Amino acid sequence: MSTQHKLEHKQQHVARLERSLALSKLKKRKADTRRKIQFGGLVIKANMDSHSKAIILGVLLDAAEQIERDPTVLTIYQQKGEAAFMGYGESRNVKHINYHRAAD
Repeated sequence: MSTQHKLEHKQQHVARLERSLALSKLKKRKADTRRKIQFGGLVIKANMDSHSKAIILGVLLDAAEQIERDPTVLTIYQQKGEAAFMGYGESRNVKHINYHRAAD
């Protein structure tokens, strides 16, 4: 195999790798975009889209702190979220269902 042929072969290989890398990056970007859209949909479903970004972030940070203090709070949030997805009224009505644990 001539040097020129080897060089062309290597260049083709590099081009294939570059295309593969570009495709991989595109797939990751699309997955990230889809994830962000889904989370935005959750904000809308929770009827929080009329609030500022600062309020929404504050609510999420507060929930994260509650979970860190008491991991059993996750069960409450899980049940509330599942109820909202199952269509027990609009999510603003779901908050009237009492999921809170009895005081210790």
